Amino acid sequence: MPRDKTLGVLSLLGGVGLFSTVEIAGKIIGHRIDPGTLTFFRFAVTAVVLLAIAVPSQWTKVQAFRARDYGIFFLNGFVGIALGISLFHAAILTFAKAASSAVVFSANPVFVLVLARFVNHEHWDLRKWVVVGFGALGVSCFAWESGAFTTASLLGLGLMLLSAFFFALSICISRRVMPAYGPMLLMGFSAAAGSLLLVPWAGVSLARHGTHGLRETWIALLYVAVFGTAVAYALYYHGIMKTSANGGSMAFFLKPVLASVLAAVILGEHINAPMILGTALILAGVCVVVFPLRSPRPALEKD
Repeated sequence: MPRDKTLGVLSLLGGVGLFSTVEIAGKIIGHRIDPGTLTFFRFAVTAVVLLAIAVPSQWTKVQAFRARDYGIFFLNGFVGIALGISLFHAAILTFAKAASSAVVFSANPVFVLVLARFVNHEHWDLRKWVVVGFGALGVSCFAWESGAFTTASLLGLGLMLLSAFFFALSICISRRVMPAYGPMLLMGFSAAAGSLLLVPWAGVSLARHGTHGLRETWIALLYVAVFGTAVAYALYYHGIMKTSANGGSMAFFLKPVLASVLAAVILGEHINAPMILGTALILAGVCVVVFPLRSPRPALEKD
């Protein structure tokens, strides 16, 4: 394997490995930092890191940006980050287990498939209906994540599905404009826009509750902002540029499995039969999305 491709694969694996720790860090931080404020810190740091990497080499392109370009960044940041990731962190707090959050969110390619029919005008066939069926059956298993049906798990499931929906919509938006900007520049400006939109939320939250939660959790917050988000995105997109978007999708198969293993080891979570069945069904559906029998475009994921 060529050296560049080897480094690309290692970058992908490193990025996915770091992404897999976000749910665990979210559980450790808990309710001491609210979901909107946590999302603000995560993506403000990510914006600085990605733009520091991307802007110097693409300064001419950045200088040519117009109001429409910034409108796209703010739309993507609002849908994928301000809405999608804030709901993601709310769902982590609602689910009993971090592993459940990781697996259910990994179903977002199924939403991409559904939304692409309307946003990108992609054709539907029997295969896509089968994918949606697998995804629906798989996520429903997580209402029994505690071994019995609970309303808290059902609420967590609803929040995470809503998060996955908005994140999938962001992916569909990104697909349409990615060739014009490139992944690093698009994500950097989208992260900046999303975090700016969350400034009022974070400001009000800190004014009401003070900085006690930040002081208590600063190590976990610093980790999830710098390593679990900024470094993870930088490695992931570097890996995609050195390999392929399909390689990025394949690497993401590791995320729910790795997150579940880490949750069991670090948090002592028990992975029960409904969770294993749900994970298998979701991964089967995602597998059909990423490795179709015919060769449509692969689905690109990000956390």
